[in-house]
Amino acid sequence: MNPTQELCELFQQWRLLTEEEGGAITAGAWDQVEHFQSAKARLQPRITEISERVEAEVHERQFRPVMDELMLMERRNDALLQAKRREAKEQEHTLDRTQRNLRQIQKSYIPPSRTHWQSYS
Repeated sequence: MNPTQELCELFQQWRLLTEEEGGAITAGAWDQVEHFQSAKARLQPRITEISERVEAEVHERQFRPVMDELMLMERRNDALLQAKRREAKEQEHTLDRTQRNLRQIQKSYIPPSRTHWQSYS
């Protein structure tokens, strides 16, 4: 396989991993997200190596649109991830607020401790 064909294959693998990563982010499947990110990290050195063997003109003409599309997909995944983080933060704040409210309710139903009262006979 020549470098151009191999680079096409590597970019196709990246695209599939990125699509699957987006689905995992949407589903909140964080172990899968980590798996897909690790797989892409393993592809990256090979993509760099093969890219250096492809003529600059060919690389620009044939692979620039592919790279632009992949970068767009990565930005979409990043936006999904940021939205999930915001949702998690909002949920955390809601749970904290609920916990404080429950403590206040509990305090209103439990009589204060009378251990500080002592009788002196």
